[in-house]
Amino acid sequence: MWLVLAALLMGPAPAAPTSPPAVAAPAPSPAGAPPAPPAAAPASPAPNATGKLAPAVSKEMIEAILALNKSLGLESWPARGVQPCLDRGGQGITAKEVTPEDTKKCATSMITKGFPGLGKTYVLAIPMASIGPVTVIAFGIGDSSGWAAYSCDPERKCNPVKLAAPSKWGKRMAERQTKACADTNTLWFPEGQKSCP
Repeated sequence: MWLVLAALLMGPAPAAPTSPPAVAAPAPSPAGAPPAPPAAAPASPAPNATGKLAPAVSKEMIEAILALNKSLGLESWPARGVQPCLDRGGQGITAKEVTPEDTKKCATSMITKGFPGLGKTYVLAIPMASIGPVTVIAFGIGDSSGWAAYSCDPERKCNPVKLAAPSKWGKRMAERQTKACADTNTLWFPEGQKSCP
């Protein structure tokens, strides 16, 4: 009786420690069957996940536009004493027609050196009119995709803007991209490399 009373006072005996359940090993593949594929790697972040354009890319896009503006005689640079490589004549009836071939040759000579990101982080578009080049636009590609910069007056900064931005300039840049891509006369640099939606 003392044993029964002692057992009641002490409570139930502690349970024996248990080991974690064993994990079943994968069943061996039948002979001749290909091995199972490895587990998928975690997804890598989307390009330009920060939503910002690298400062070096922005700077080079602006410099490339500026170089082509001066070379092609755009944005009033000839009136500032900068000699373009294209002979566009004067204003109005003295203006000369400039061919796409002339424009391409002139632009290529200007951007062959000094622009290491061209074709890697951005491309350039030169929309053409019947009398010659109209403007210069830089479009980001790769990690810089979704950004663009447009030719502007020498007194202004032609900073890149987001194409998807709800701002006035974001919408205008998206329209200019669509127009440049739709026009078969647009010159692209590097040749054959475009940035179109």
